[in-house]
Amino acid sequence: MTPLNNTYNKKDFFSTKMKWFSIITLSLLFLFGISYFFYFILSPVDSDETKEIQQAWDFYSKDDPETRYNSEYLEKVPQVSKNETFVMETTLTKKLDQASILLKGNHQWIKVRLDQQILYERTGDANTKNPGLSLAVIDLPDNYVGKKLSIEVASPYINFAGIPPKVYIGTASSMVTFIFSKSVPQFLTMIIAILLAVGTLIMAIYIMYKQQRLDLSLIFLSCFALIVGFSAMSEDILSGLLFDPIVHSTLSHLFTVLSALFLISYYALRMERYRRLFGIWCLIQVFLSCLPILYVLFTPEELPEMMQLISIIRVFSTLVTSLACIGEAYHGNRFFVSCTPWIILIAISHCYLFIQSTLGNYASTLNWSTILYMIILLVIVIYSISEHIHAVDQNIREANFLKTKTELLEAHYESLRAHMKEISTLRLDFLDRMTTIQAMLQTSQPEQAENYLNELLDEAQNFELMTSLSGHSLTNLILARYQEIANKQSIEIHFNADLPGTLFVHDDDLTQLLIHILEHSFRESHAIENPLQRKIFLSMRVSDDDFIIHCEHNAHYDTNIFDRGITTELDSQEHFDLMMIKLVTDKYSGKLTQEKDEIFDRVTIQLSRI
Repeated sequence: MTPLNNTYNKKDFFSTKMKWFSIITLSLLFLFGISYFFYFILSPVDSDETKEIQQAWDFYSKDDPETRYNSEYLEKVPQVSKNETFVMETTLTKKLDQASILLKGNHQWIKVRLDQQILYERTGDANTKNPGLSLAVIDLPDNYVGKKLSIEVASPYINFAGIPPKVYIGTASSMVTFIFSKSVPQFLTMIIAILLAVGTLIMAIYIMYKQQRLDLSLIFLSCFALIVGFSAMSEDILSGLLFDPIVHSTLSHLFTVLSALFLISYYALRMERYRRLFGIWCLIQVFLSCLPILYVLFTPEELPEMMQLISIIRVFSTLVTSLACIGEAYHGNRFFVSCTPWIILIAISHCYLFIQSTLGNYASTLNWSTILYMIILLVIVIYSISEHIHAVDQNIREANFLKTKTELLEAHYESLRAHMKEISTLRLDFLDRMTTIQAMLQTSQPEQAENYLNELLDEAQNFELMTSLSGHSLTNLILARYQEIANKQSIEIHFNADLPGTLFVHDDDLTQLLIHILEHSFRESHAIENPLQRKIFLSMRVSDDDFIIHCEHNAHYDTNIFDRGITTELDSQEHFDLMMIKLVTDKYSGKLTQEKDEIFDRVTIQLSRI
């Protein structure tokens, strides 16, 4: 005997391989086309002409020009206080036509000189204390080659003091494509995040409409996605051209605070065991995060200075959030079981960024915080979609199971009603016959009465009552249904179900197994031309932590209708039945075995307790 050696599986193997080959090839072509397209969007031809000035800069304090540092060995000028001016110098050597400089400042006052010529100056006054996030495009004179570019930098905030601004050089035309190429990733991030925000909000409205229930977790997730989208653009190079530097800086800081608050609020709403404790921490963090902002509104202090305090709060928040998520995952919360590894990874990365920001050492051209938030947003959305699909599938399965069970109950009810009617008729007939026997005895006819009584006993012994095939009620309903089908199709069937009243297999899974395995057996048995050869044997038993089903039926493949070319539909139906059985078997870490020869077809299913 060869396991799973049916003809359909042999034919379908090549067909399945071709389908997978086609799908994989098409997917690779799609990925190649998309990658090729985005490569030229993110790296336009002209953008290579605009590059960051990489040659060595000389750093020194304006008050101490003798002490100099080289940019090859450090990224931040040490020992620079707030409002202290440091100078960065280099000699321009690359010759370009219509050359320009792109200067990106990070909360800094900046003055640019070419030798002694002032090309750009942005300094504070009595009314303007916050330099903000600035961006400037400066045209260079034609004779700039060989001249010394000197940039004076000062910041009113200690955590931004000593950080050199980013300086790029290129042609005027390439500068536009450079700004565009640097903005595309942030712009796409914003579009995706806003679409996710709108999608989750629509889902919340739909739930409110259908179930009259406000899902706060979806509302907070939608707000978080919206804030992530806006945050992606708030620190983008293009937004430096669109917004005033102070507005740009304020939006960046506010979105940084709000994104963290909405995310931990969403986590709190998804928690079960620690929702109350973590909810209290969320309220504390909201208060502590809003307190510096309110302090800025009513005092001369600036928001960039207070962000250092907020970063300290967020360091503790990442630790508390990580512990709460681990606790929820430990107690079996499905959301946190799936998402906690990602949450911990994002929390550790954010914790590093917050610590660096607190120490004043963090300076990057990439908005890593937004990138990390976008990753966790995608993880949450993907999980939510899969959870919704699973819930819909579960509802469909439950509906189909209830429909099947209702049909079984209706069929069993009809059989039971007919059986009770038969018993009622027999009762009346029994009373009539007992009256007849009584009359015979009263008229001194004992011999006739004895013969009549023996005839009545023979009929009573031949009467068949409805019996239970097992201790499991659902199994009895299914087997009784197929017993009737077997009688109609002239199939000899033997059921041996040694089952308790309750099983570790769910009712809908058990229904799937029995229906598909019996449909498979009945289909092939009914195809046998000789009714005397149509036989099915089904046994079910529970052994320790295993549930075993064995079904065997006569096939006679050489003498049934399979031999007449009527095989296509039957083979596909057999493949479908075995596939559905395999799905349930895998769910219980079980094993499916099929054996065939010219006469018999045997299927054995072994399920293990999960």
